[in-house]
Amino acid sequence: MEVIKKAQEISELSEGGFDITVGPLTELWRKAREKKIPPSIEEVKEKLGLVNFKNIETDQEGKVFLKKKGMAIDLGGIAKGYAVDRVFDVLRSLGYKNFIVNAGGDLRVGGLKNNQPWSIGIQNPRESQKILARISVSDTAVATSGDYERFFNYEGKRYHHIFSPKDGFPTEGCQSVTIFSKDGMTADALATAVFVLGREKGYSLCQKLEGVDCIIVDKEGKIIFSPALKDRISFGP
Repeated sequence: MEVIKKAQEISELSEGGFDITVGPLTELWRKAREKKIPPSIEEVKEKLGLVNFKNIETDQEGKVFLKKKGMAIDLGGIAKGYAVDRVFDVLRSLGYKNFIVNAGGDLRVGGLKNNQPWSIGIQNPRESQKILARISVSDTAVATSGDYERFFNYEGKRYHHIFSPKDGFPTEGCQSVTIFSKDGMTADALATAVFVLGREKGYSLCQKLEGVDCIIVDKEGKIIFSPALKDRISFGP
């Protein structure tokens, strides 16, 4: 319930850029990746009719109700951040002060490393062996969404796993988005939301949110980042 409520909050903030009711679309695109052939516009439109975060109802007893038959929730864009937060809380409760919880693309750091902030590397979205940038962080959650994790090429076009809840097709505005936030759940969901919204709208959303910073690599490979990161970021190997 905590995850679903946070998801709804991010959906509202991003005006549907993030939407956990994409379950039917996720399944459609998973099958497409297996076959390496994109689904038809008709197939996508059919599933799109089931996608709308406003059709989720929750009650005080902790029950969740989906208004349309065939709807399905997919927590893939937020659950990992939640898991990182829970592990972080457990380690803190055990008395650890300086540590890192890393769940492949989603991480959260506590305290310092050798009395210095932790140095986090951001992967180059087009050269997997290279680091795009390094950031100094402490007591921060970091999450990255990119078009390079799961994708296939069909007739010269790249179809990746992050699609827009509005039209049901993979978005084309960004190569990767990294979000810095106080907690992993927010960072995880916002990374997907900003990726879907694209450079201008995504950056604008981050600027409005307190305690949230971002690094966005757009489709041309241009980098834009929050002013607050200026003194903590270094580019190159």
